[in-house]
Amino acid sequence: MRRIHAVLALRALGAAVLALGLVFPWGPSAQADPPADPPSAQDAQAARDAVAAGTLDVEQAEAALATLRSELEAARVRVQVAAADYAEAQQAVEQAERKVGKARSAAAKAHQGEVAARGSLAEVYRASSRDDGLGSLGVALRADSVTDMVGRSAAERAVQRKVGGALAEYQDARATSESADARWTAAKKELDAAAEQAESAFDSAQAAAADLEARTRAAEVERHALVARLAELRQTSVRIEREREAARAAAAEAAREAAARAELERQQEARDAARAEARAETRAEEDAGRAEEPGGSGGGSGGAGGGGTTSGEPPAAAPVVPPTSGVSAGSAGRGIGAVGWARTKLGAPYLLGAAGPTSYDCSGLTMMSWASQGVDITRTSRSQYLAVGKVGYGALRPGDLIFYGSDPSDPSSIYHVAMYTGGGMMIEATLPGHPLSENPLRLSSAMPYAGRP
Repeated sequence: MRRIHAVLALRALGAAVLALGLVFPWGPSAQADPPADPPSAQDAQAARDAVAAGTLDVEQAEAALATLRSELEAARVRVQVAAADYAEAQQAVEQAERKVGKARSAAAKAHQGEVAARGSLAEVYRASSRDDGLGSLGVALRADSVTDMVGRSAAERAVQRKVGGALAEYQDARATSESADARWTAAKKELDAAAEQAESAFDSAQAAAADLEARTRAAEVERHALVARLAELRQTSVRIEREREAARAAAAEAAREAAARAELERQQEARDAARAEARAETRAEEDAGRAEEPGGSGGGSGGAGGGGTTSGEPPAAAPVVPPTSGVSAGSAGRGIGAVGWARTKLGAPYLLGAAGPTSYDCSGLTMMSWASQGVDITRTSRSQYLAVGKVGYGALRPGDLIFYGSDPSDPSSIYHVAMYTGGGMMIEATLPGHPLSENPLRLSSAMPYAGRP
């Protein structure tokens, strides 16, 4: 018992000593770190200057990148223009080849006529040879009577006429053969040269675009590094800085699209107003003509109101239609079908002049999409714009075509076509290295009308 009490007493003494040590430290007194001096005005200004410099560097990088992107967009348009030129040249070559084929078929037929003419000549000469070289004398010697001799002479003249006809037919056939084949072969050579030149222009434009793409990627890497540095200076995150940049870019793109849409709407309103004015002038001229007719407006037959219609109701306004060429042959259902077919090609590579089955250019995709629904819309973007019906952008439905050109008033300036898929989206084959994709609808550089096959 005594031992237990002793142990407890020792433990109590140790606890007391420990407590005293905590209150009154042994040895030299512990020194606390002195509080940090508050940043001076000079330090604060230096920090602000660093952030401002970082911001300026990013802004300069963004300006340089914006310039590169603008140049890249222009270069890509040049690629698309060259691709459209090539498609037209290639189509002309194919048409020339078909004409050459027809010309050669005609030449072959003419050659058959030539062979037949030669056969006729051979038969004539064989008949002549049976006269034993005596000619007219032989005819006279073998004649049994004067009547027989006259008959034989008439037969000889008939043979000679046949010889002359066969010779003329032979000469005409050979001339036709040589002329047709030579003419279309020469035309095809010229068109082949044009197609080769267009392909060379496409390659040059594509090389320039590829160089700009590489420079743009390098500028984007540099900008990302500067954004990271700015985030560090601002004590934010790279994600936040990139979101800010993305928001600015999206706002700029939205502004461009809004301006393009407003311009298209302005053009449509101007066209509608011009057509309404023209209809009003036409009605006024018709009313004036009726007034000049006997009993036209003075009184009897026009009714109590003296108006131009017997029912008293104004004539119905004519529907507003675009004054351009083109015919719509497909239905809304076929448009949906064309979109469905095109979506099966998403991810397929772009290939100059291709219309399937594994690669496409822009007009090759739209042509084959509608061909899958039994509707022919021609091969090139420019000819498609002329061929299809025209609709305003407020009336778009799936399957309608969006055309892009450098001059809205000139269909020959068209360089790209895409297909509206609904919901503000479109599917398109744009450039080499860019697979077929479905993207938000763009109206910048769009032609005044969309097309409805």
